[in-house]
Parts: sequence; C-alpha cells; structure tokens
Amino acid sequence: MLRHHVDHAQRILHLDLNNGISAERALDQAMALLRAMPDLWSWDWIVEARIVPIDASVGQIERLMGLFHRPERSAVTVLASHDRFLHLWARVMDFQFPGRKHRVVSNAVEAFRLIGQTRASMKMNRI
Repeated sequence: MLRHHVDHAQRILHLDLNNGISAERALDQAMALLRAMPDLWSWDWIVEARIVPIDASVGQIERLMGLFHRPERSAVTVLASHDRFLHLWARVMDFQFPGRKHRVVSNAVEAFRLIGQTRASMKMNRI
C-alpha cells in the first residue's frame, strides 16, 4: 500500500515509497488519488524513495502525463532519494509537466526545507 499524507493546510502531498511498494502499484494508487483530488496538481509534492523501485519506467511517467492538469500556480515536486541519476530524470520531467519543477534531495527533511525556501522566494519575488 502506498503510504501518503495529504496536508490540506500546507498544500503538500507526501508520498512514501520506502516500504517496498512497486512503482506500478504506487502509480496506480497515486493516479486514483489524483483523479479524486485533481487540485493536487497545484500543490507541492514530496516523493520519498530512498531507492527508486526497480520497476520504475518511462511508460509510467507517460501514464501520469495522461492525467496531468497544468497547475494554477508554479509547483514543485521534490524527490527524496539516494539515486545518483534521478536528477537527470527530474530535469526531463520539468518539460513533461509544464508549471511543475522537479528537484532531488537526499531525505524528506531536506524536501520540506526546499519547499519552504521555494515558497519564501516566490513571495519575495511578488513584492
């Protein structure tokens, strides 16, 4: 089962893939959540996967793109992982999901910090 937390107050979706769930199963469950709550596309996300599931594929990203709704505001997906090549995939996803930026950090604490810094920067730029 995909562990997740929907923080309505902070508008953060936190997905945790560290319990051995397959990428395919996690995607199916995440897509059901996105169908039920399409506003999540405008929220910031944290996707924790210390080790990216072995079955992760480009085809799964294509399936997710089929549900994509361009966010009302710029949003960020922070991938918390030890995968040393994930930053390359993150750069590609920036183009696949316009309006969303994808960043890679090593853990969830850094992910929350990055979201806070990104939000503070956006507020300062609007002044």
